[in-house]
Amino acid sequence: MWKFSVVLLLLTLLSTLAKSQQCNWQQNLQPNRPVNITSANYPAAFAAGSSCRYQLHAPASHVIQLSCRYEVYPDICQSQFLYISRDGDTQFRDAERFCRAGHVARTSNFQTMAIGYYGSNSAMQQHARLSCQAMAVRVPCDCGWSQPTRITNGREALKHEFPSMVGLRDLGSSLPILCGGSIISDRFIVTAAHCTDRQPVASRLVAIVGVHDLSLAGESMFGSQYAIQSIVRHPDYSSSQITNDIALLQTVRRFVWSRGVAPICLPFGQAQISETFEVVDIAGWGTVRFGSAKSNTLQKAQVMTIVNSDCSARYNASIASNQICTYDHTGLGQDSCQYDSGGPVILRQRSRMFLLGVISYGRSCCQSYGVGVNTRISSHLNWLRSYVGGSVCVR
Repeated sequence: MWKFSVVLLLLTLLSTLAKSQQCNWQQNLQPNRPVNITSANYPAAFAAGSSCRYQLHAPASHVIQLSCRYEVYPDICQSQFLYISRDGDTQFRDAERFCRAGHVARTSNFQTMAIGYYGSNSAMQQHARLSCQAMAVRVPCDCGWSQPTRITNGREALKHEFPSMVGLRDLGSSLPILCGGSIISDRFIVTAAHCTDRQPVASRLVAIVGVHDLSLAGESMFGSQYAIQSIVRHPDYSSSQITNDIALLQTVRRFVWSRGVAPICLPFGQAQISETFEVVDIAGWGTVRFGSAKSNTLQKAQVMTIVNSDCSARYNASIASNQICTYDHTGLGQDSCQYDSGGPVILRQRSRMFLLGVISYGRSCCQSYGVGVNTRISSHLNWLRSYVGGSVCVR
């Protein structure tokens, strides 16, 4: 019973802290410039029963180093609390809690961090003060990370398993998702060109990132929407022949990296990455079978890449060298389906995710030993780099 009471008390404290409007600060940090953060009335103690939250933001390619001294008198765990969220969550759902005096040093997981202090009872004769220093420091570029180390006949992906996954929404349609896509840099998404045929006006497209279940508002602390500024189709894209089926979407603002939002790696090191007979992941919110309803939760399936000559024979059609085929090697009918177009074909290698292809087209979903045709990323790297440039992380 006492364990339940402790948990209930903690939840109550967190809820009260999250709802408090006494003191809320946003701080944008500059690289290598320390910023001092102190509690109200410092160096005097902050008032009993008061609370304050600080959310810190670092520039792209930076993390936040935080050093705090928390002083409590008497030094017992009673009514004054300090919270630190390395993910920058001002609701402090993932936060560490401190109630005794001491020095705390933490580094943010990504670009944001949150600090909060809270006095739970103004009647308690306990005093506390807080003094911190925060600084943004550059980190090497990174890509292809995943939080965990229904596509047709697939299974539900783990939450934030594919942080580069994008759902594209047409603001002029009632459909929750038009197509899929993949984040490749802090301003660019790669998708299928034929998805932009369906909605060619950039301002009518929105990129949904950091979410898992589309039906639940606020389901993810990392969830966000990004307006699209411009669409760049491949110059040799053919809608009739469905070749060079690839396009770039540039967002109006930069992505903020987190455990739920991240760029996927592109296969620049071709000598180290095989593109045939590899088991790969495909993912999307498309229909779970041909003509059925779309999935609210992100689905994934595993298929195998095959050589183009085998693909041509199985598909009974010519397959270009700049296309890559996936094959339902298990015979379970695993395949991409309607509204999965533009989504990723992902190879996991060296604890990272690499984008091998963009889902382009296929035949009826749910067929055993079926074949899907995708745009081969390695054949379009020069074109991608001409637009995205040095903002792509090479691993």
